[in-house]
Amino acid sequence: MSSSPTWPLFEKTPTVAFLDVDGTLLAHTTSYMFARILAKRGMLRRSVLLRAVFYGFQHRLGRLDYGRLIEGGLDCLRHIPLVELERIAYENFAEFVKPRLFEGVVDHLNELRQKGTSIVLVSSSPGFVIEPLGLYLGCKGTITTPVIIEKGRLAERGEGPPCYGDGKLYWVERWLEPYGVSLDDCVAYADNWSDRALLKKAGQAVVVNPKGRLLRLARERGWFIARPRRPLKTRRKG
Repeated sequence: MSSSPTWPLFEKTPTVAFLDVDGTLLAHTTSYMFARILAKRGMLRRSVLLRAVFYGFQHRLGRLDYGRLIEGGLDCLRHIPLVELERIAYENFAEFVKPRLFEGVVDHLNELRQKGTSIVLVSSSPGFVIEPLGLYLGCKGTITTPVIIEKGRLAERGEGPPCYGDGKLYWVERWLEPYGVSLDDCVAYADNWSDRALLKKAGQAVVVNPKGRLLRLARERGWFIARPRRPLKTRRKG
């Protein structure tokens, strides 16, 4: 497939579409927008937002220690009841996430689902943060780093690798096992170099607004390169 400003049309309909979220479905970071709400309400130290900017820079360079990031995030959120975090996550989705979805992505996923493709989000963001988006998109599931809940609060990270980098491939393969579906029959969507393990293993791959190493890899492998635009209102805001 060649570069196009639109989303792909598949000759062979994929059984499952595994989608990264941040940078792939929207040009922003869901967890950062969520953290801004917490900081504004005095539930999170503003210094955490500064660290988040630093982690974002490491992510773009492919040097992020995501396990360390998760531990730090859990330390900051353990004092907040999970039900409150979930409620704020829905506010975050309605006010910040939904208006920033790339143009055409909802229609594209609706068309895939109507053809029989199951839609699954695969994200390094906490599960409760992306759950509202998963419901809105009609997803069959969401794959994130497991977290243990104790007494209605976040306690610690569960077993297995973080859902980041090679960990995304690990959890996708685990998700597919009960269904007896091969990753060869699936498509993966992503935007970052850290997602290359999953992109390489999937039968089809879509990279969104890639740059540098990921762009070169996509061209070498003939992956579909999507270049969707942000919604008009968010483009005006810059």
